[in-house]
Amino acid sequence: MNSIQTPISSPCIRKCCLNDEDICVGCFRSLNEIIRWTQVDEKTRRHFMDNVESRQR
Repeated sequence: MNSIQTPISSPCIRKCCLNDEDICVGCFRSLNEIIRWTQVDEKTRRHFMDNVESRQR
């Protein structure tokens, strides 16, 4: 069986503001993750989203 995954969409909510650690207070991505989002593969995006979940806690 072939498993097709839906591409991961950007978590951006258009409330961009970086804190002192360069983490967006809207989507919880780092500045580096935001910049690289359109250039990376799905595996890397999943890793970024794992980071986002950890930061939200």
